[in-house]
This record gives sequence, C-alpha cells and structure tokens, in this order.
Amino acid sequence: MKYLLKITFKDKIMSFCFFASLLLNLIIWIYCFLNISMGDALIYLHYNIYFGVDFIGAWHKIFIIPIFGLIILLINYYISIQIYLKNKFVSYILAGSALFAQFILLFASIAIVWINS
Repeated sequence: MKYLLKITFKDKIMSFCFFASLLLNLIIWIYCFLNISMGDALIYLHYNIYFGVDFIGAWHKIFIIPIFGLIILLINYYISIQIYLKNKFVSYILAGSALFAQFILLFASIAIVWINS
C-alpha cells in the first residue's frame, strides 16, 4: 500500500485532484463554521422550486455536507489507488469525480447559507 501511495502521488493528475479535493472540503468546513449561527434556532436545510423549504433542522446538521464530501473523497481515492497500476484511466475518472463532487457540495453549502441569510 505504501508503494502504491508513492507511485500515485508522483502522478501529477492524481496528486492535483487529491489536494484540490481536500482543499475544497476544507473550504466547505470553514465556510459552514463561519456562516451558520450556532444557536438553538432551526435552519433551512433543503429548498426546492416546487415546495419551497421542505427540510428544517438543527444548525449542526449542515455539517453532513462536508462529512459526506470527506467520505466520497476517501472512498474514491482508496479505490483509485488500488486500481492505479491496472487501469490509470479509471483512476483518473475516480479522482476527477471526487473533485467534481466537492464542487457540487461547495455550491450546495453556499446555497444553504444563502437561503438562511
């Protein structure tokens, strides 16, 4: 496993996608901490155009978004490191999809903060 980590992180695409995903996840954590008031009040957690606000919960439930992003990041990179030597293209797809998922989750957290302001 240590050998595979060294090989995959020497690859520029894999290392860029991993560190960019990790940075985006960290940005999501910080953004949620700084912009959600941690009180007893409930916050809006989901909104859609048909029904409006349809999910309300405690302030700490917003951290499900960065936790979910971290889980996606870890699972995708574990699988991509395992199959890197067999198929680099699939590893690149997994690494890119983890980065794409972090962007989507960043936009979701921005939308939730915007709805609550």
